[in-house]
Amino acid sequence: MWIGITAVALVLLVAGLARAASPLSADDVTLLLIGGTPSQRIISLVQQRGIDFKLNPSLAKEFRQDGASDAVMDALLHATERAKPPAQPSTSSPPASTSQPEPNLAPSAPGPMPIARAAAPGSTEAAVPITTSSVNPVPHAPSVAAPADTAKASAAPPPKPAAPPGDAPLSDPPPSEISSIIHAFAAKEEEFKEARDNYAYHQINKVETLDANGDVDGSWEQDWDIMFNENGGRILKVTYAPPGDLKDVLMTEQDIKAFQDIQPFVLTTQDLPEYNIRYLGHVHVDYLTCYVFSVRPKEIKKRQQYFDGVVWVDDRDLQVVKAEGRNVPQTRNNRFPRFTTWRQQIDGKYWFPTFTKADDMLYFPAGPPVHIVEIIKYTDYKQFKAKSKIISYTPIPPNPPATKPKQ
Repeated sequence: MWIGITAVALVLLVAGLARAASPLSADDVTLLLIGGTPSQRIISLVQQRGIDFKLNPSLAKEFRQDGASDAVMDALLHATERAKPPAQPSTSSPPASTSQPEPNLAPSAPGPMPIARAAAPGSTEAAVPITTSSVNPVPHAPSVAAPADTAKASAAPPPKPAAPPGDAPLSDPPPSEISSIIHAFAAKEEEFKEARDNYAYHQINKVETLDANGDVDGSWEQDWDIMFNENGGRILKVTYAPPGDLKDVLMTEQDIKAFQDIQPFVLTTQDLPEYNIRYLGHVHVDYLTCYVFSVRPKEIKKRQQYFDGVVWVDDRDLQVVKAEGRNVPQTRNNRFPRFTTWRQQIDGKYWFPTFTKADDMLYFPAGPPVHIVEIIKYTDYKQFKAKSKIISYTPIPPNPPATKPKQ
């Protein structure tokens, strides 16, 4: 389904999860799956430590969507059966069928283009093409998501990158160095955030709802120019906002804020006290080698949004190159999808977000689940030396133009 993204094996050592003999939680299994841990490693952990939850159809579906193999599902099912009291009759439901076909999703826009780490200024070294690995970021947490770009998607797929190098296991840094690595990449994120505040760029935000057959039955879109006014102040200008016709969901202020702040997730030094950060492993991601970290908010504060998921940090540049997770908190009537954001090295120094996709089912208290797809593209990065960092939001006119200029 993803064009231009090669699925590569991730070798995850999972130092944090292997440290104790306590049973694995459902969240531990999810982190192992979306972090790309080999199936045999997950099976080994399940057999050694057991699980502290009962596998049910809902969890089975989520694990499947996160990439669980048949062997992993069998191990989880057997662990569930071993955990039952001997005289207790079995009441658990069987796991989701392994032969169930994937939903027939609407055609989606091309995924992130193959990226390359730029050579250092003055260097004769050629840039190395890379594509970040696919970790199957499909449905489970609800929210308002964005659409596949069916009408304007480019027909030509991006060039296929060369085969990745060997994916032999990488050594983990000493535990004493983990904290230093976290603070180092957070400091780099701080530099990146300040640098990005001096860039103008174009952002395309699309949401589609799909019917039971996977056909588009509603859509919403806004295009923005993040730019500078004549005084050097940074502003957000809505350049395209046709009337939307999403089915069973509405775009909220929280969704707009997520498009601005959460999907292009940046974890700065200032943000560190807000999150629990746990080292998961050292892995190959095509031509990159990355440290993988779980990032979860310590406390959900009122009227604040947070990121809950996993980030991949390039072990050479110590910058985030990929993030996968969701917005939290979720409320009864405001749900967010699991998304993946890829970055590319734009200026030879910093990795900028360039593409976000989510494809998820949103479960609300009433009514059937809503299948939505979200696409966010960040394009046309141009540096502008501005001192002001204030962003103002330009309201959408009551009847915005329905024609979009050609891109």
